[in-house]
Amino acid sequence: MAAPRVHVAEFGRVWADARGLHGATLAEELVRIVTPWGFDDVRAGAASTWVAAQLAATQSRVPGVAITVPPGEDRRYIAPFPIAALEPPPDLALLLAGLGIEKCGALADLDAESIEVRLGLEGVRLWERARAEERRWLFRAPVRDLPSASLEWVEYGLKDPERLLFVINSLAGTLCRALSSRGERAREVSIIFSLGNRSQRTHLLRSSRPSAEQKRWVRLAREALDSITLPDAVSGVSLRVESVTGNDGAQGDLFDRGFASAPAVEDALTQLTDDQGDVVVRPRNSEHPLIEARTTWQADERMPRTIVAGSRGGISAGPVGPSVAALPRDDNEKAADVSIPQLRLQLLPTPRVVTVATEERRDHQIPIRYMDQNEWHELVDVAGPDRVRGGEWNAPYARDYFRCVRDDGTMVWLFRGESQGTDWFLQGWWD
Repeated sequence: MAAPRVHVAEFGRVWADARGLHGATLAEELVRIVTPWGFDDVRAGAASTWVAAQLAATQSRVPGVAITVPPGEDRRYIAPFPIAALEPPPDLALLLAGLGIEKCGALADLDAESIEVRLGLEGVRLWERARAEERRWLFRAPVRDLPSASLEWVEYGLKDPERLLFVINSLAGTLCRALSSRGERAREVSIIFSLGNRSQRTHLLRSSRPSAEQKRWVRLAREALDSITLPDAVSGVSLRVESVTGNDGAQGDLFDRGFASAPAVEDALTQLTDDQGDVVVRPRNSEHPLIEARTTWQADERMPRTIVAGSRGGISAGPVGPSVAALPRDDNEKAADVSIPQLRLQLLPTPRVVTVATEERRDHQIPIRYMDQNEWHELVDVAGPDRVRGGEWNAPYARDYFRCVRDDGTMVWLFRGESQGTDWFLQGWWD
């Protein structure tokens, strides 16, 4: 039986996540469970949006009753309530009273542009609540635990590296099978040795490329065992995945013969062309301040049908002819490519929410450490903020970007999105 996630909030309110469940039945069941505990004024509401559910519960005059708002009727249900039911800030409530707006329906009927001009961003957010279009989620997607495996023994202690490697090989197989079933690859794996003197030693393994291959992690473990010294015999070993990535593949040219997947890509595109006809699109880049919003893909019927795979997995089109890689280059250009190392910015498909600890710096906060996928990372150097603001009235954005260096040398790109509340995001990293 599925159980809802429950969150206890201020003012005696209890939120239950009914996604995937029957909301009306859940609301009635919550009232039935809470009432015997001595709470006389128990009311519940169920709706598709949190705004309508809150009003159904808090504005009901009959205790012990669960009110359900039919799907698609949230805005109509909210309309008769006074503006005060939406709990606007005091200064905004005074402005609305001066404008003669008393009901949620009257506010919802106005156009957003006039609301933004007169009431600002807070007014737009209140207007969205009156229209049951509030985008805020009360429950985020739960963070899954990363795979781990362990083995302990008490009759003896191991000091032979080969026997330890035999145990690690078995545990690595369990980890890699779990990663493959989740569609993920590990970037970092910790080996935790439990010693006979009741202490533990942890060694972190890092792979240059994320991998779910057992052989790769066993090879890294073998190299680690050759370089570390343990003060006592080992009575237990644990492997724990510290960070993962999706199976999005390594960035590069899909037609490069150095990629093992190149023949499969060519066969798939040939079959696609035979079945669907030529597929030709080209990127259109704008000067949008947000990097993830700069590129769009559009059909191009003018160019000859040559399909070229881009370095980020996109597909673009160009005229038939020799590729750039096939053109001859002189020795000076080749030497320049070799002698000048460059960092490549790796962007996440969508910015990922992270937990950040900050400290005060003049008129802003700077990050000093952040937690991503259950692991804290210390920041030893921070540059910023680079402030980006703009957007239309219905999609405003304001971000403070920071280029940071972690204690392990990794460069990351963090930003704080004011339009998303106080959340911090990981935009990408350099390698």
